[in-house]
Amino acid sequence: MKTKVYFTVDTEASMGGAWSNPERFPTPAERHVFCNIGGRPFGVPLIVDLMARYGFRATYFVETLATRVLGDADTTSIFDYLLKHGQDVQLHLHSNFRYYSEFRQAQAEGRSYQVPKSCHLLGQFAEAVQLDLLTEATALFERFSGRRPTAFRAGCWAGSHITLRCLATLGIHLDSSLNPCYPDISFPGERHELNSVQKIEGVWEIPVTVARTRLPENKPGMKFADCTGLAFPEIRRMLDAAAAAGQEHFIIVFHSFSAVKAKDVSYAELRPNRIVIQRLEKLLRYLADNRARFEVSTMGEAAANPALLEASSHTVVAELGFFRAGIRKAVQLINSPYWI
Repeated sequence: MKTKVYFTVDTEASMGGAWSNPERFPTPAERHVFCNIGGRPFGVPLIVDLMARYGFRATYFVETLATRVLGDADTTSIFDYLLKHGQDVQLHLHSNFRYYSEFRQAQAEGRSYQVPKSCHLLGQFAEAVQLDLLTEATALFERFSGRRPTAFRAGCWAGSHITLRCLATLGIHLDSSLNPCYPDISFPGERHELNSVQKIEGVWEIPVTVARTRLPENKPGMKFADCTGLAFPEIRRMLDAAAAAGQEHFIIVFHSFSAVKAKDVSYAELRPNRIVIQRLEKLLRYLADNRARFEVSTMGEAAANPALLEASSHTVVAELGFFRAGIRKAVQLINSPYWI
C-alpha cells in the first residue's frame, strides 16, 4: 500500500502588527497570499505551478474571517484563483480577525471594547463561542466557493475536542489541527498517538506528521514536516520511514507566504526565500520519482473516502539525525537576514 501524502497550505492574511500599532492594518492577499514581488507571485501561484509540473494538487486551507476586515474582494481573489486552477480548497479559521473587526467597530463608535484573552486560539473558547465562529467562517466559505467545506484546520493549530464536536455539528468530518509540537495550544491536556489517524467526537483527525529531534529546538523535542522548518534530507527521512512502516497517511505543512522573506511584519517589502523554494522543488521531485511508494492526495479526497481512514493502522515516528539537523540550523541562521 502506498503512503498517501497530503501537501497542505494554510492560506491566510496576517494581522501585520495591527494590534500593537494603530497605523498598521492586516495584510491583504496580494502581500500575504499571492506574495507579489515585482509583478511575479511567490505565494500560492508559485506552489500551484510547481506542483502542477508533476501532476500534483495541494489542499489549501483558506481563512475566511479576515473578510470582516479586508472585504469580500480580497477573499474572492483567493477562492477564484484556487478554484480556477482546480485545487482542493478547505476551511481555515483565525478567530482574532473577528475580534479585531469588533474592536475597530467599537473604536469608530466611541465605545469601549474588551478583547477576549487569547483571542487567536479557537480551541480555548467555550463550545457556544467556537460553534458561532465556525458557523460564520463556514457560511463565508460557502458564499465564496459555492459549496460546504469537508475538511478543517484551526489557525495556530488551536483545536480541541470541543472544536471537533462543533465541526461534527456543522457536518465537517475531517480535521487536521492536531500538531503535537505545540501541546500547550493544540489539543491541550489531551493525549493522542503520534502520527495516528483517529476518530474523535465523530470527526476523523489526521494529525500533522512529526519526527523526534535531538536538538533542543522546542519543548516536546519534535519537529513537523514543513519545508520552512526542516531541510529536504530530513523530510525525506520522515517519508522513507513512513513508507517502510506502512504508514497510510502523511501530512506536510506549508503556508501561502512560506516562500518569501518579509522585511517587517507588514509584508510591504518581500524577497524570495530561495532556500525554501529549493527544498520544495526537491521534495516534489522526490515524490514524483517515488510514485511506487507515495501517492500525493488531498484532504477533500480523504473526506470523500472515509473507509481509507478507517483502515489506517500503521504509524512510525522517525528520528532526525543530529548532523543533518545541525547543518539545517546553520543554513537557516545564514539565510535569516532579509537581504540575503
